Amino acid sequence: MQTNHYIVDDEGNFRFTSVGLEEEGPLLARAGIDPTSIKTYEAYIQARKTAGPYFMDYLRDETDRMLEGKPDTVEWQAIRSIAFGSDEEQKALIEKMKRKRSFKAV
Repeated sequence: MQTNHYIVDDEGNFRFTSVGLEEEGPLLARAGIDPTSIKTYEAYIQARKTAGPYFMDYLRDETDRMLEGKPDTVEWQAIRSIAFGSDEEQKALIEKMKRKRSFKAV
């Protein structure tokens, strides 16, 4: 079995590809898991389950990293609010977006 993230050989040996280490390593590390220590597909599945509770924090940090230095538009604020925000934050951003659109109407 082979994906962009890992390879499982005919003997059942598991290893991450360089892409897999880059993309999944930071999440697994948050859970205290060394991705290079995972030697079977079953251990990989268990590691993903163990890392599950850390996923939202990981995703928030990755989003912030990817958007660093880019304009903080209302649209990006809305996406982050939908993913990570409270109902109150979402409602406030919806109102802000409605007002923004109203300025464009002629």
